[in-house]
Amino acid sequence: MEWDENTASSEENFIPGIYNYCDRWCERCIYTDRCRTFSMEKEIVEALEEDKQRKKSMEENKQFWNQIDKAVSEAAETYNDLLPNTKEESLSEIKFLFDDEEEDAAEAMKDFKENVRKAENNPLSRAAFKYEKAVTKWFADRKNKLQIEYDRNTKNTGVQYPGIEKELILKQLSDAIDVIQWYQIQMGIKIQRAFTSAYEEETDGGFFEGLPKDSEGSAMVALTGIDRSMGAWNVLYKTLNPEKKSIAPFITLLFLLRAELIKLFPGATTFQWPPES
Repeated sequence: MEWDENTASSEENFIPGIYNYCDRWCERCIYTDRCRTFSMEKEIVEALEEDKQRKKSMEENKQFWNQIDKAVSEAAETYNDLLPNTKEESLSEIKFLFDDEEEDAAEAMKDFKENVRKAENNPLSRAAFKYEKAVTKWFADRKNKLQIEYDRNTKNTGVQYPGIEKELILKQLSDAIDVIQWYQIQMGIKIQRAFTSAYEEETDGGFFEGLPKDSEGSAMVALTGIDRSMGAWNVLYKTLNPEKKSIAPFITLLFLLRAELIKLFPGATTFQWPPES
C-alpha cells in the first residue's frame, strides 16, 4: 500500500484489532469501513474483479440484523413452549438426531498440544461439532423439498418450499438459512478456541495480564453465533410446519450450549468488541 496523507487519515479511522473477534461475515458487517483486514482484502479483490455485490448499504445490513435480533427474542418463547418436554434434559443426555460415534481422541490428537486436545474434547466443543454435522444432514435430507440455490454472482440465496409462494416469506427463510449455515461451522471452532485460551490463561496467566481475555472474546463470538442461529431456526420452526418436530432439537441444544457457555465464561456477556471509541 502506497503511503500518503489519505492513507494516514484512513489508518486513524481503523479500529485496532477489530478483526480479532469477528465472525468473518464481511457482507453483513457494519464495521467494514473501520477494519484494516477488510480494507486490505478489498484492495486484492478489486484488483482481480469488480466489487459489485460486496458494497451493501449500511442501512440494509442493519435491517437484516434487526430482523435476526427479533427472531432471537421470539426463539425464547419457542423454547419455553418446548420446555415441558426438555426440562429433564442436559447436554450429556439429549438425544440429538445423530449417531454418537466415539473417535479415538488420543490417536487423532497425538500431534496437538495438550490444551488443544482438551479443548477439542470438551463436551461443549463436541456438542457444537456434532451440531455442525447434524445441520448439514438436516438440509441434505430435505434438499428435494427445501430447495436452496446460491447465486455466486449476486451472492444471494434463493429458497423454494412446497406451499409457500409469498416472496416476503421466502426472503425471510433465505435470510434465516444464510445465518444457520454461516455459523454452523464457526460455532465449534470458536468454542474450542475459547477453551484452549482458557487453559492457557490458567497456566500462563501472567503473560496475558492487562490484555483482553481471548477466552472471553472467543466465547462472545460463539454466543453471537448461537443467539443468531436460535433466532434463525425459530423462523424455520414457525414457517415450516411439517418440519417443527425435526427443528425443535436444534433450538433446544443451542439454548443448552448458550447456558453452559455463559456459566463457564460469564465475562463473555460483557466483553466489549469492537472497543468503544
